[in-house]
Amino acid sequence: MFESCYRIYKNCFPDYPVSYENFCEMLNIKKSKIFCETDEDEIVGFAVAGSCNIAVVAVEKAYRGKGIGKNLVGLCEEYIRNNGHKSVKLGVGDASLFQGVPTDNDGDSEVYKFFEKCGYKHSHLTYNMDIDTYCFEYVGLDIPKPENITYRLAGDSDKEELLKAVEQVEPDWVKLYKDCDDDVLLAICDGEIAGFEMVNEYGGNFTKGENVKHGCIGCVGTVPKFRKRGIGLDMTANAVQRLRALGCDKVQLLYLVLDKWYGKLGFYITSTQWMGEKKL
Repeated sequence: MFESCYRIYKNCFPDYPVSYENFCEMLNIKKSKIFCETDEDEIVGFAVAGSCNIAVVAVEKAYRGKGIGKNLVGLCEEYIRNNGHKSVKLGVGDASLFQGVPTDNDGDSEVYKFFEKCGYKHSHLTYNMDIDTYCFEYVGLDIPKPENITYRLAGDSDKEELLKAVEQVEPDWVKLYKDCDDDVLLAICDGEIAGFEMVNEYGGNFTKGENVKHGCIGCVGTVPKFRKRGIGLDMTANAVQRLRALGCDKVQLLYLVLDKWYGKLGFYITSTQWMGEKKL
């Protein structure tokens, strides 16, 4: 069954390519709920619900406009309501492919209007961004250079202090950093962790080009007392330079709201997500 869902996903989201393995992992298929619509025993549409979110809805083009998508959304909402939740988020959750609803896929920039008709309210947009490392030079960047800051990768002895720093910045990230297998780049000031970010030379989702090596930077944070010194931007630039040295052709950032901030380093938007939620 899930192989058929993956086939439909690839047909419906050609601008968001993922491997079958990542598709299954991101959707957390052992714990999420999958709903399918069929025609003569052939799956023509599906939706995946997490405990309180709709991760993806996909219907083959030939079967759109027949109420299939609306029915799949309704089944997800009923499942989430029965789990005791009073609202539904689109995209992000314990099963997720996208941060929200892709707005620029398959030649349709207004796919979010389908969800508006289903009662979902828009809150904001998030962005995925890339940078081409071949034209990136850390020393030539016109950005503030914070004083008394050094950068290094985190070791096992940093774990306790790192998690305390993450807690100050974004409590929801603590579990991510606790279970993180990626390298973590630290900004150090007077022996304290001032900033942190995940760095993966084999990272990135929705990447195109078989001969292109994508790195990824994620969960960038600066501890409150060290903010407004330019540490976050400089730390990210340092990470890009490191990934360039490791042979990455591009570096990806996922699910951002600070697109103009990262744009100062040369990152450009590759895709956009519409963030929506509905009260049940």
